[in-house]
Amino acid sequence: MYQRGVSLFMSSTRIETVFDAGVGGIVFNHPIQNILRKILPHGFFFQEPERFLAELNAQLPLVKWMIWETNAVSVFLLCPERAEVGKFFYDMISRWLLPGQQLNIGLFFSTNFKFPELSDSSYSLSKIVVSFDKDQDMELVKNNLEIIENEIRLGVNSAFHASRILEIKGLSINQKTSLIQERISTLVNKRPDVFDYDIFGHMQQFLVGCKEEFKEIREYEHLTRIIYVLYLFQKALQMQGEQFPLARHLSLKLCRTRLNLPFGSKVTLAVFVGVNFLKENEIFEEKHLLKALSNHIPDIQMVDDSLFTNHDRENKSQTLYLEVEKGSDFSSEEIARLRRVLPTELKNSIEQLVRPIFMPRNEEEVMRNILTLSNQLKYIRDIPQMIISFDEQTDKELSFTVVLLRILFPDSSSVGDLFHKSKTFLKFIPDRVKKVGLLRKKHIKEATVFRVRLPNTGFLREDHSVDLYKVRLHVVTELQRILGEVRDYNGGMISKQIELLSNLKNILGEVASKHEFLLENFYHSITPVEMRTVVNPHLLKTLFLMLLKPESHAFAQENNHYYFMIKTEKEELVAKIFEAIEEIRPSKLITTHFKVFETTYLGFISSDELVFRFFLL
Repeated sequence: MYQRGVSLFMSSTRIETVFDAGVGGIVFNHPIQNILRKILPHGFFFQEPERFLAELNAQLPLVKWMIWETNAVSVFLLCPERAEVGKFFYDMISRWLLPGQQLNIGLFFSTNFKFPELSDSSYSLSKIVVSFDKDQDMELVKNNLEIIENEIRLGVNSAFHASRILEIKGLSINQKTSLIQERISTLVNKRPDVFDYDIFGHMQQFLVGCKEEFKEIREYEHLTRIIYVLYLFQKALQMQGEQFPLARHLSLKLCRTRLNLPFGSKVTLAVFVGVNFLKENEIFEEKHLLKALSNHIPDIQMVDDSLFTNHDRENKSQTLYLEVEKGSDFSSEEIARLRRVLPTELKNSIEQLVRPIFMPRNEEEVMRNILTLSNQLKYIRDIPQMIISFDEQTDKELSFTVVLLRILFPDSSSVGDLFHKSKTFLKFIPDRVKKVGLLRKKHIKEATVFRVRLPNTGFLREDHSVDLYKVRLHVVTELQRILGEVRDYNGGMISKQIELLSNLKNILGEVASKHEFLLENFYHSITPVEMRTVVNPHLLKTLFLMLLKPESHAFAQENNHYYFMIKTEKEELVAKIFEAIEEIRPSKLITTHFKVFETTYLGFISSDELVFRFFLL
């Protein structure tokens, strides 16, 4: 009686598929009717049409399975029409009904249909039949089906949850690539004002350039994010470069991401950077980024094989992606601090490649230095004298030439032996040893000329330039340890400059440590040069604090001194100011003049009222 009622309902209620325009409509309608008879409850078809649709929609999505006596199972899915729902259903059953095993799929059927006489709503219907060789497999199938049923229901209701379920269960590389392509296509269609079709070229470059291991442990959504964020960075750099070609532009994005590793997941910090180059010899690599990051999070490390870079030579820009990790998760405060400080620090971190310097040593100068130092040794108790000159720079090392004059005594060791016993980090390269005279006709004056080499690591400033003052002081300190008490003949003014800068840093306190790079540029640009050794550091403190103010210009008067600070991006204004200063020729004028990125800083300290009147005008 029930089957007869169902038949009457089906015959009176037409089913329509996309194939109905051709012969295929007849072929597919009967399988749909048969499946609906099997999976819908008894009595379901003995209802009014409106109630039938309401009851049907209330039960969806519907997942049913039937166990065969011949070690096979049929699984059915009925749900509202969704894009790719058949593919999702097939992936879930074929891969996770018996995980790790190749299934014998005897039948797969999926189609969309509707009841045109009842509603315009469309439905998706899928069926898959799987057979097994072993009886024990059926017990595993029964247990797994209960889990898979809930996951299929969740995935059918939301494309997002479907992708997340497959992601968690483990997508193949081809499946991830397919999802990435779909996501990028959606972005192009939804936001044509932001995403152009050239993003597909970026996508292809990324997918081809990344190792399989990189894609395997990262979720497809994050892989998609890498593609479109770096694309947007490159597009922004191109536009900014066209509008402001002489300016430095930098884009930064930080976000947490997850790696799906064999023994569990790990949360890391993803770092996206885009930067333009203003000169041919500029570079920005992962070492520069990691150094800037480690300044604020010391125990940070790069995730192995997480680096991806892309150079746009035409627009002189570069995008870079990498991931970092540490012993614990990154806090919101740490990420917020990095977002605040990194843009400026990364601009300062761009390195200018410097070609090795070839400068043949001036032998006449060496002989003159030997003669000068020899004249300094007049008494037996005079300590050794040395002159240190910068000699050579390579990409990894720095070299200095040292001329050492000393009085030899019977128990004196050679300079080479002293170096050998010292276990120093300096590489000793002997040149010559000669006698240059006698003191009181019996004590030999010995001249030793040699080179020392040392790595440049540890002496690089924020912009990766070498701090020669710091290197030289380090070399002098080490030579005094090796050779004993020795006078740095040509280092007197340098020592005084270092001492005054150190005093200035102490006076400024935390401000100095926070703005160290800016402070060093400020100090080393002071003219006249001799003022770097004799000026009162409190005067420099006042001027430097004015530099840190946001205003483009500032004026102050204190203890009969006038202070002026000007910040500008107009080179012609700088030239006019110096021309005017030259005309009035003020006495005792201290000037600082340097440039950071596009901004030129001009600072003046004077006790001359003429300067005061000039700046007021």
